[in-house]
Amino acid sequence: MRVVGIAVDAKDPRRPTVHVVLADNASGSPMVEDTIDLSGDDESMPAQLHHAAEGVRAYLRSINAERVVVRRADHSPRARQTDGTKNRLLVEGAVTSAAASVVPETRLGTGKETGEWFGSSKADVDAEAKALLNASSRHSRYAAATSAALAGIVLGA
Repeated sequence: MRVVGIAVDAKDPRRPTVHVVLADNASGSPMVEDTIDLSGDDESMPAQLHHAAEGVRAYLRSINAERVVVRRADHSPRARQTDGTKNRLLVEGAVTSAAASVVPETRLGTGKETGEWFGSSKADVDAEAKALLNASSRHSRYAAATSAALAGIVLGA
């Protein structure tokens, strides 16, 4: 099963980055096939939302994925309404909508939820994602997107 995991990183509050991971378990164990980043330029937030959504749409049309899992922000014990938080949420919504327009089997879940879908916990699916990235010589910035993809693979098993 080919599954795409997506996570949004808002380290730069004015230019959130979308991390995308394509994972496949056709060999019997999950493998990372591809990773891409979609990052905003110095342009208005509506333009960044449009470009992120179109980038996700174009990528998904080119790879024939069966499922997409977008990992959304976890609930913070101290909720803060920063620009980074607001912009990350906007981008998560835009890319989730774009993904669903191409791949009807699109899910949206927090780290806790993706851990449950994986059959364990957020910490376990995150650890598995980091090990898979390390084994495939991919950067750790894709950890959240990889954990989403792993959860999506298990959902289809």
